[in-house]
Amino acid sequence: MTQRRRSVQPRHPARLRALAAGLVAWLAAAATALAAVPVEGGCATTPLVEPALRDAALQALQRLAVQAPGQPKHGALRNSLAAGHVDGAGRAWQQVSAYQANLAVLGALAVAPAATLPLAADWLRWQARHAATSGSGAGIVFDHWVRDDLSTATTCPPDLARGLCQHVDADDSTAASLLLVADAVLRQGGHPVLAEAPVRNAMAQAAAAIERLTLGDALTLARPLHRVVYTMDQVEVLAARRAWGRLLRALWGDEAGQRRQEEMAARLASAMQDRLWQADTGWWRVSLGTPARPRPPRWYPDTMAQAWPLLWGVGDAARNTEAWRRAIDAWQQSPPDWSARSVDPDGFWWPAAAVAARCTGDEARARAWLARARSAWLGPAGFAPPFHIGDLLWLLWLAEPVTTPLTPP
Repeated sequence: MTQRRRSVQPRHPARLRALAAGLVAWLAAAATALAAVPVEGGCATTPLVEPALRDAALQALQRLAVQAPGQPKHGALRNSLAAGHVDGAGRAWQQVSAYQANLAVLGALAVAPAATLPLAADWLRWQARHAATSGSGAGIVFDHWVRDDLSTATTCPPDLARGLCQHVDADDSTAASLLLVADAVLRQGGHPVLAEAPVRNAMAQAAAAIERLTLGDALTLARPLHRVVYTMDQVEVLAARRAWGRLLRALWGDEAGQRRQEEMAARLASAMQDRLWQADTGWWRVSLGTPARPRPPRWYPDTMAQAWPLLWGVGDAARNTEAWRRAIDAWQQSPPDWSARSVDPDGFWWPAAAVAARCTGDEARARAWLARARSAWLGPAGFAPPFHIGDLLWLLWLAEPVTTPLTPP
């Protein structure tokens, strides 16, 4: 027996009409506006993320910042508000990943520079305080862990697996991400933090770390003891070399240094084309020595490696578009496809796929992915795992810049 529902009138019809009118107006404006592009040369799109979701994401970033003035942990940006590790005594620790947090700051600076510059300054200072000062990892900000009742951060909390102590996924991309944030601060009009000696030293040490990892053809190793050349890392290092060149010229007046970085970036781009691009299969190798086009491809790293050159504007745009379409096709053969469900074995969101879809004209799937993310992130749980801070770069890549002051979180 079917139960008939009674018609329910909205309590605030005028308010609902106003919200609807506002959304219609935003959609009309978004048809011609461009979303902010967080990285120089990255693919440009028209915005899909509406102001409510954009502002919620920016407020989430502010909540992830540790506010503890006068304490060493002040300014840290946590991966999530959820515990990333619980030690044997039941104490919860939150992870700080410099690479992922730097990505988030890049996105926020692009859409809300005024609100983000103070946070970015504190974050650069935090990285300067916590970068390794000696050994093969000098200049690298390893993963750290913070706890509410401690004033400091540590790279090795109690009972953490030994392999995760003083750990980072990749030295080259982590160092690159710091330089990209410093350059983004500069491009947004600068901030006094860029004149501070510890931050300048952190930039120089990050650049030196990249040099130590650089091979004769300008490709970079992931880590000194992990001698693998990853395509995704090369994309970020290439962008970082150009960023470091701009910083050298603007902050140190070093025009020769900038020219050298531009030359190294050009050599790196050429080496990527010669050694990482497989022309006969139309596929970016995940790394040197890996199969040109694995069958079946994994979501990560095989498929997502095809997105990075496209997103960051490395190489031929038309070729990168075809490589992405070729790669993502494997995840679109049977419903529900990647836009409607999590295809990553670890359950991560991978909003970069939505940006790649948007950049290659697949607006329907970009919107479908965004609808799923909106339902989760604006729902009762908010920005909870498997969300992590790095997701904010790609979400904000699909948003237009803020034009009115943000409401504090």
